[in-house]
Amino acid sequence: MAGNSGDFQLSATLRGHEEDVRSIVFPSQDLLFSASRDNTVRQWRLTASKPPTYDDTIALQGAHWFNGLAYVPASKTYPEGALAAGGRETFVFVKHVGRPVEDDPHRLLIGHAGNITCLAFTEDGSKIISGGWDSQVFVWDVEAGNVNAELTGHGGPVWGVMVYDEKLVLTACADKMIRLFDVNGKTLHTIKGHTDVVRCFCRIPPGHWSGADFASAGNDEIIRLWKLNGTSMGELSGHEAYIYSLAILPDGDIVSSSEDRTVRIWRDGRCIQTITHPAISLWAVAACPDTGDIATGASDKMIRIFSRSPERQADAETIRNFTESNRMYAIPAETASQGQPFQKENLPGPEALQTQTGQRDGQQLFVRENDGSVTAHLWSSSTSQWNLIGTVVAGEGSGGQKKTFEGKEYDYVFDIDIEDGKPALKLPYNSTESAWDAAKKFLERNELPMSYYEQVANWIADNTKGTRIGQSSQPPPPSQDPWGTERRYRPGDAGSNSSSGAKKLPQRSYVNILEGNAEVAINKIAESANASSTFSEEDLVQLRKLPEQLTKSPSDPHPTKEQVAALLSASSKWPRKDRVPAIALLARLAVSPIFVSATSAGDKTIVDSLISAGLLEPHQETANNAVHAIRLLLNLFASEIGRLIVDGEFDKVLQAVKLFTENPESPAQYKALASLYLNYAVLLTSQAPASGSASREARAKSLLIAIATLLESESRHATDGEALFRTLCALGTLLTLNDGFRAEMKSGVGGTLHFVGTREAARLERVREVMGEIRDELR
Repeated sequence: MAGNSGDFQLSATLRGHEEDVRSIVFPSQDLLFSASRDNTVRQWRLTASKPPTYDDTIALQGAHWFNGLAYVPASKTYPEGALAAGGRETFVFVKHVGRPVEDDPHRLLIGHAGNITCLAFTEDGSKIISGGWDSQVFVWDVEAGNVNAELTGHGGPVWGVMVYDEKLVLTACADKMIRLFDVNGKTLHTIKGHTDVVRCFCRIPPGHWSGADFASAGNDEIIRLWKLNGTSMGELSGHEAYIYSLAILPDGDIVSSSEDRTVRIWRDGRCIQTITHPAISLWAVAACPDTGDIATGASDKMIRIFSRSPERQADAETIRNFTESNRMYAIPAETASQGQPFQKENLPGPEALQTQTGQRDGQQLFVRENDGSVTAHLWSSSTSQWNLIGTVVAGEGSGGQKKTFEGKEYDYVFDIDIEDGKPALKLPYNSTESAWDAAKKFLERNELPMSYYEQVANWIADNTKGTRIGQSSQPPPPSQDPWGTERRYRPGDAGSNSSSGAKKLPQRSYVNILEGNAEVAINKIAESANASSTFSEEDLVQLRKLPEQLTKSPSDPHPTKEQVAALLSASSKWPRKDRVPAIALLARLAVSPIFVSATSAGDKTIVDSLISAGLLEPHQETANNAVHAIRLLLNLFASEIGRLIVDGEFDKVLQAVKLFTENPESPAQYKALASLYLNYAVLLTSQAPASGSASREARAKSLLIAIATLLESESRHATDGEALFRTLCALGTLLTLNDGFRAEMKSGVGGTLHFVGTREAARLERVREVMGEIRDELR
């Protein structure tokens, strides 16, 4: 097929999203849709042609970030077309185009157990195919709102789906396989060939130069061309990092976007143009079927449209500014040199830009400038020249010597304990990377479940504190309580304990409290053990191993069953005044899935154990037993299995802490209660409750009453600013459940806010900010 010989040039830059743009559909010259990690899907309409100008509105607002986006054109069922979007909330939202953002979705399809990554409509719009981290792919009947079929057999997260025709569906999986299914669920064929995660597809039109039926790409950095029967029709090589998205132009050219900052256009088996962006990740590329223009979505929050037609290209100054933004882009040396030591003295001087000719479009050339700096250039085949794409800089990561892993140097190489008794896994990381991308690569490389994704990403960011080029990067001492250390990129979580102006609601991360000196606690246990016949010397030997376990891995110390049993015995059978160190250690261990399994087997859970032992009774010889018991409950939210326990025991937990809520006995107890209620608010607004339990709305009402009771407590201990901040975040997060719940609770919450506003702690800036956000929610 013949193609337009002109190069793509920038047409327009669309600004509006507040986080990464993850998905784009570009159905016509006048209309574009985008999904972002800022929890919105936006609609962009062309308002002027010269220069191209777009106006945006929010088409869909979620409580979490979006990944997948699909569009079906106007029809009798959808007069202006329809959108489907999905992401972290695990729901597929279906919305009529043109309806106000405050209108409820046309359909809310609930069935996935994990983050939804990809969506596709069938041609007539009657069905939606969705895939996600849970390795599930569903075929939904949109109007009926149920699953017609499930496409099974995936051995990992599903990153891409494509409806090939009215009968055929393709899936791209982290297990390196491409699968073909009948739309009714029958497995037709599995294609092996990728050496890493498969992410994306595009359909190849008949008569194409490749002879292929479709193209696929992913983490192995190669675009592969296939017949439907699995016959390989060729490979397109040139990208130097993960390929995230593919599109096909009306003239048959293939377009790809990658982690290497480039979009590349391919024809006749070679790259004919490379478009570099001033952003790390190019998550999405889409082609307009009418014009052949392309749109890209990137990690710098921008959407950019490019056109081959001079009539639709931006003015010269806008194009010049885009080129300059690429020229000024700081390229980390680790990225530029593919992780190998960067030897400046071996690089050619600036004369190489005139004397050397590139062998292919997009080929890199590094030049040592006269001032000693290093610049990076890409070869343009169409203009036969080298284009400057940035300056290579040294990244500051650990602040010290680089760490080596598999022959490459990194700022950090972490040890990650995933399974008890097995060697730690190595997680390499450079400060110039996204913590989320590093976490994703780590899980995929070690074939670990994507359920760890958010936890690992947050752990990386927390232990590097988001260091970037030019920043001081000495790792700070580990924090026992992560609240207030939110200097990290967390899609869907706008919360911060700083007064930076960033939104604090809704909160999407669970908090824990990991306080206390394990050595001191065990010494106190040893003193009391002399008077106990239920404690053996072997029990003490086991417990003395705990300080090292807690120091090495505070987020999951991997307790043994013997350690847990000994502490449970001491915390339930010893005199009440002697139980404090044992229950304090149990609270530290509650973050571990092993602890939950060991304490909640059979008919009884750890909640039952705490209640039967009397640890949640007020006015004991010491209030600290209750403090640590409540901390244990809130720390259970750290693991998925722990969240299942606290979810199932919701009513029992709220009843058990009710008396403390009405009259907290100490500031520590108030803070523990605030943290517990915050975790429950995050849980209720992020997933449906356990099967057979009360509705989310009924639970939310009970929780809101408890939160309001704590906020209105007249206890002299209910004055701590940090605890007040957490309690208000719990209240505000809960109000994001849905519009009906918020409207029903509006009058009562207003009275509570008025009461809180009279307290001295309400003058704190971050408390005032979150109260302002709650009032905004109520408007």
